[in-house]
Amino acid sequence: MSVLEYASMFMRHSHFIPTFIVDKKLKKNHFEACLNPNLKEKMSVHQYIFYEDMYDTAVNVERAMKGKNEYYNEQRRSKRKED
Repeated sequence: MSVLEYASMFMRHSHFIPTFIVDKKLKKNHFEACLNPNLKEKMSVHQYIFYEDMYDTAVNVERAMKGKNEYYNEQRRSKRKED
C-alpha cells in the first residue's frame, strides 16, 4: 500500500478517534507506527512533531525510493539486452 493510500485510509478512520483531533503528536505516532519499515528507516534521520510534516516527508521519500528502484530496474534491463 502506498503512503497516499495509507494516509487516505488513516484519515477516514481517524475521525472515529477523538484524541487524534486534540493530540496531534499521538496522531503522528500512530501514523508512524504503521508505515512501511523500509520507509521509516529512510525517514529516521528527521524529527517530526506533527502528522502533516511526517506525511509530507513520507510521500517524498516513497517517491524517491520508487524512482531509484525504477532507475536500477531500467539499468538491469539495458544490461541484459547488451548481453
